[in-house]
Amino acid sequence: MGSILKDFVFEPIVPIPIMGAVCVVLIIFKRRGVIPYIRQILCVALLFLINLRPMLPADNIVIQRQRTDLNVIFIVDDTISMLGNDQAGYDTRLDRAKADMGYIIENLPGARFSVVTFNNNNHILTPLTDSIDYLNNAIDSIYPIAPTYATGTNLSTCISALESSLGLAETGSGDTDSVVFILSDGENTDGNVQQGFGKLGGEISGGAVMGYGTASGGQMEYYDELIDDHRWIMEPGTGEPGVTRIDEENLEFVADELGLPYINMSDDGVLEPIVTELRDHYESEPEEETEQGYTDVYYYLVIPLALLTAYELISLRRRG
Repeated sequence: MGSILKDFVFEPIVPIPIMGAVCVVLIIFKRRGVIPYIRQILCVALLFLINLRPMLPADNIVIQRQRTDLNVIFIVDDTISMLGNDQAGYDTRLDRAKADMGYIIENLPGARFSVVTFNNNNHILTPLTDSIDYLNNAIDSIYPIAPTYATGTNLSTCISALESSLGLAETGSGDTDSVVFILSDGENTDGNVQQGFGKLGGEISGGAVMGYGTASGGQMEYYDELIDDHRWIMEPGTGEPGVTRIDEENLEFVADELGLPYINMSDDGVLEPIVTELRDHYESEPEEETEQGYTDVYYYLVIPLALLTAYELISLRRRG
């Protein structure tokens, strides 16, 4: 008996303290007669148990999954300049970029996603996965490295990680196409010559280069963990807050090299046609799968509760 009870999982519909208080009130208003009061207690007990929503493990839960036969690789600029405050409707450019990744993930159900970030170096933050929780947690964690350690921006820093991600996608997915979304302000500040992206264009089946920021620019406010507060990124030698500006010419150049469209993310709705076209082209019919999970058993308790309630209603009508 004890081992069976251990298997139960409970997910209360109404918080237990609230339902407990309701049940106490229902019992306080005692009915006349011992038998009617026993039925009243049984009804309240069943109501309390149903609210607990008891579930048991099951390995044959049938679910429908939408499949999109596609690999999606995000290349995310998480350098200091992406904290620029010139992205309309968002605190920073990076905030808007995170929201846009969320939009793409939501509207390409069943695709597999990989997140690559770059600053001083590049990092494959997540390999290709269809775990939405894993992806969202990874995206939420993206934040620039401390200004003390930042050595400047160069868009081509991401090339090796992008090449590696495309190679892994081809190895692990066979004929599945891969699309790439590059999210950046395009600003190079490390003084190095930007390398070419052209060699990767033939391996990419779609996507976009997405530009963040404005020509007039924005200032950057960085959260400093050492002082537990935000501080402005200052321009060396002037003592004034630094200004970062989008480099659309550079972003358009990269887009041309990769054979992708360039879109300025200051305009709402520009991403929708690209994502819609990908979904329409790659989305397949929903598939039924079985997996381990939990099955509800509370409805077994609904039957006796319904019978007791029906009996009480009939009794009331007869007495009336």
